[in-house]
Amino acid sequence: MNEFAERRPVGRRLRSLRPSRRFVGFALGSGAGLLIDLGGFGVLVALGVAPGIANLCSSFASITVVYLLVTRYSFGVGTKPSTYVIFVAWYSLAIIVFSTIIEWAVVTTGLPPIVCKLASVPFSFSLNYAFSRFLFKRGRPKAG
Repeated sequence: MNEFAERRPVGRRLRSLRPSRRFVGFALGSGAGLLIDLGGFGVLVALGVAPGIANLCSSFASITVVYLLVTRYSFGVGTKPSTYVIFVAWYSLAIIVFSTIIEWAVVTTGLPPIVCKLASVPFSFSLNYAFSRFLFKRGRPKAG
């Protein structure tokens, strides 16, 4: 690694990442949040909490971790109160929608709650990545 690259802030190096590397960074940050989310969900359901409420609680617990990781390591932007509020608002809406879907799926299919939760992950991940790309677009390099 050259001397210039060693002294540049991490965010500047990340701004030049290819989209595939951004996606991988988002996946890793989201994976950390997912571990927090699934762990909390499993514990709460084991304690007798309804799956929809358990999903709300475990999901909200992971939001801040995901925000801190993806802003820096996936999109190369700093954290700001305004983007945090928008990020939390988006995730809140997504959590409420997916909690309702998970509760419905458990009741109508009789499948274990964790199976319904895991089945929702690819859909929620895709929507969250698309929204985060939009929200943090300032971290992308300019064309030309």
